[in-house]
Amino acid sequence: MKERPILFSEQRVRALLVGQQTQTRRIMKTQAFGPGQDHHEGVHAFDVSANHLHGYKMMSMTDISYQCPYGKPGDILWVRETWRGPMVPESDLAEYERDPTPFRLPEYCQYRADSNELGQHAMSTPDAEEFGWQTAIHMPRWASRINLEITGVRAEKIQDISEDDIMAEGVQTDSHFLNNFFTMNVNSESPKEAYRKAWEKQYGATSWEVNPWVWVIEFQRVERR
Repeated sequence: MKERPILFSEQRVRALLVGQQTQTRRIMKTQAFGPGQDHHEGVHAFDVSANHLHGYKMMSMTDISYQCPYGKPGDILWVRETWRGPMVPESDLAEYERDPTPFRLPEYCQYRADSNELGQHAMSTPDAEEFGWQTAIHMPRWASRINLEITGVRAEKIQDISEDDIMAEGVQTDSHFLNNFFTMNVNSESPKEAYRKAWEKQYGATSWEVNPWVWVIEFQRVERR
């Protein structure tokens, strides 16, 4: 069993915390190509029709899942999110200065995803709200509060996503959940249309149209170890 970090936005973290999201899709850095689609010099790619990787025989498309950089079933993904800390109470500052190690725990951190609709954290004053936040990419292991155990991995085209999978990605049809990854008016658009718009917002205007291959990672939240 291996542990690896994975980045999630504030909206997705909120979906994880309420158990609303159990899948994520990440664009494959190595893109598959089919008949008539050559690869650029120096770029390795899966040849789907011939079922090989850059001229070397692969066993099957199913076995490609074992090449997933995020891991395999049973591995742990620890979530990186926007955070700040340790936030040490004034009464503990002297102890912290002697040895900061005991304070390197999630309970001494604050997370941007916990902010309210106005962007204010419950434990902060408005004046202090803008200071100390660190981007998710800089989060160390000790500050991560969410562990995800991988339960399944596969590769597919992004446009092949089913409505059930879209819901597992965190689509919320109830307009009251304004802080979740997706917001949609159930009377005006389908879940797939809502997902397409969210995908393009995150990855760019043509990211859906080019229909990239993605890693589909299914997971369940587990206790921090």
